[in-house]
Amino acid sequence: MLAVAVMTTYVTDAGTPVPQLQAAASVMCVVPIPLIFLVAQRGFVAGMSTSGLK
Repeated sequence: MLAVAVMTTYVTDAGTPVPQLQAAASVMCVVPIPLIFLVAQRGFVAGMSTSGLK
C-alpha cells in the first residue's frame, strides 16, 4: 500500500516520476524493518530456543 502511494505521489506536474524522491521514500520504507529485527533479535532467539526444548 505504502509503496504504491510513494510511486504515485512523487511525480511532477507533467506526470513524470521524480526518481530521487522515490528512491529516498523507498529507503525510508525499507530501513526500519531490518533495524527493528536487529534490535529485537536477542528476544526472538531466546524465545525460539526455550519454546521447543523439553
